[in-house]
Amino acid sequence: MKNTRGDRMLDQFVQKLLGTSPVKSKPIIDPEKFGLLKTQLQKELFQPETESKAFFPEETALVKSIRTETAALNRNNLTRTQAYLAYYHRNPEVHWAFLAHMVSRNGGYHMTDLKGSSMTQLLSQAERQNFFLFLERANSAIFADAFPQLLLYEHSKQKELRLKKYFPVFHISRFMAPIWESFIKEPHSPLLTTSLIINEQRMIQERVLKRTRHGEILQRLDFQLQEFLGFTKVIFPYGNKQDGFRSLTGLTVERFADPKQRIETGKFLYELLFLHPSVFHGVEEFTIDVPHTGSRMDYWESIYSSDPFAKDDKVYSPLLQDAWTDQPFFPLPMNDWYTKESFIEDLQDLPIIKKVDLTQKVLENVKHLKAINELKALF
Repeated sequence: MKNTRGDRMLDQFVQKLLGTSPVKSKPIIDPEKFGLLKTQLQKELFQPETESKAFFPEETALVKSIRTETAALNRNNLTRTQAYLAYYHRNPEVHWAFLAHMVSRNGGYHMTDLKGSSMTQLLSQAERQNFFLFLERANSAIFADAFPQLLLYEHSKQKELRLKKYFPVFHISRFMAPIWESFIKEPHSPLLTTSLIINEQRMIQERVLKRTRHGEILQRLDFQLQEFLGFTKVIFPYGNKQDGFRSLTGLTVERFADPKQRIETGKFLYELLFLHPSVFHGVEEFTIDVPHTGSRMDYWESIYSSDPFAKDDKVYSPLLQDAWTDQPFFPLPMNDWYTKESFIEDLQDLPIIKKVDLTQKVLENVKHLKAINELKALF
């Protein structure tokens, strides 16, 4: 029974995130299968961590190939975002890749927002740089962890592989081994997607926020981001384009300090993207029609421009390549986040939510942010 203070806080977060309480939740898999999966995950938890076993020459070649491809595609937010979409087109049963593409698009928008005309006065140059580095390294760390898993699965479709053997060499959590084994035997996209959401958010918490100075940076900036960007939204352009303007849906996102809240956010976004046909087909059409540039002009070219000298009072939203230079890959601790049995419980259910049109709210927020920035320039 939900009685803990943590549960009550999570409920309040959920209500604020959605603007209303979710109607209900649904189990990801039936209780019997969840019980079996939980037993497998418990076994993984209590087994000692093992080093990579000896590889045959063809296995060594596969590891090298995956490392090379992952590193090449992990150059910046643009290459990562496109890689997720290309992978999804090759493997449409892996829903997480499409969700990751859309979330990564939003990550790119947040990166370029820091150099846009609406942010010139709100954060100092050093604060913008620090927050960009946090966004970049979190985005990069997720790709470095997840993309080898995706490639291993893709290779397993062509030739049988024991994925678990490869996990230690790529520092992939033991948590994912039973999940991928289950998916190969019986593809279940909600289970895999939810598991990858849990895995990546717990991994970021352990490897990026806890063990690097980015956790401090996020905490220090949090008040300012709440003050100026508390209305920040993860948006999915899904409506037909009219006069350079697309309808938007998505979720209002606040305070990502708690990994459990980030996991819930990921679940909500997954349900929103795949549960509603109008959203899914509209977003899919958008991703095909509009290559990711990082500029918010991608979806609202009547309001944003990637040209800093554009007329018509448009908001400057630069291309990512014009806003930030590529960053070297940031080496992270390779410890496994999966240390508590309670982490398994995040796999139990998914929320059922209604589509919310955010078009007007986002438009109001654009005007609000622009006005705040102009006002702050006077002081």
